[in-house]
Amino acid sequence: MIKKPLLFLSLIILLLLSTSKTNAQCSFILADKFDNVWVVNNHEIICFDKQFKKIGSYSNILLGNPAYIDVLDPFRILVFYQGSQSVVILNNAVAEISEPIKFQDKGISDVTLVCRSNKGGFWVFNRNRWEILYFDSSFNPTGEKIIPDMTFSDTRPTFIQENKGILYLAFQNKGICRFDSFGARMGDIPVKIDSYFTFIDGSMVYFSEGKLFQYILDGNQVKAFDVSFSCIPIKFRGKFLFYNGSELVVS
Repeated sequence: MIKKPLLFLSLIILLLLSTSKTNAQCSFILADKFDNVWVVNNHEIICFDKQFKKIGSYSNILLGNPAYIDVLDPFRILVFYQGSQSVVILNNAVAEISEPIKFQDKGISDVTLVCRSNKGGFWVFNRNRWEILYFDSSFNPTGEKIIPDMTFSDTRPTFIQENKGILYLAFQNKGICRFDSFGARMGDIPVKIDSYFTFIDGSMVYFSEGKLFQYILDGNQVKAFDVSFSCIPIKFRGKFLFYNGSELVVS
């Protein structure tokens, strides 16, 4: 008679603890050129305006959880679903512009990373063939490709992003490759990176072994980030901003 209520109470406590942990997690966050803030939170994409009012959200249970987003084009937000090997393009009202794009339909598999390019198209890292392919704005292959250094093939690729015409490709605990707009390899950045990175005031900000660091691009220097955060922040109107799994946090 006593055991059932105790068991029920234990289950409730475990559920509350699980919810607490979920709310305390970090989420991938970026701001577009119009100061709209985009967040990847578990299965959904959430967009906030510059006053942090929610514009809308998007989710697609058929595609799974989004890996990350790219907001280089604020009118065509790229959402990558690695599990289902697909991409969705959203408008600035957080609605689908077209049907999801399946990489299988494009004749490639094992796509690990995707990002936008300043040239208007997309960079797609095909780990199976160990090449970065360039697709045009309609997601048609152009034949242009980059072959990363094979010395990085023994570790996991974690993130890709183009910034100011330079393509950055990160490998977990190994380093970051750089390529110019013509695909020529530039000097690698020898940092141990846990997952993804962001750019703040001329520095690349990333976690390494659970600690936040910044790599100063002009001086090629690594130092601890100026402010201690449990999540990778973005710089938004002079302040730091991150999403802790339940709300936007301004510092």
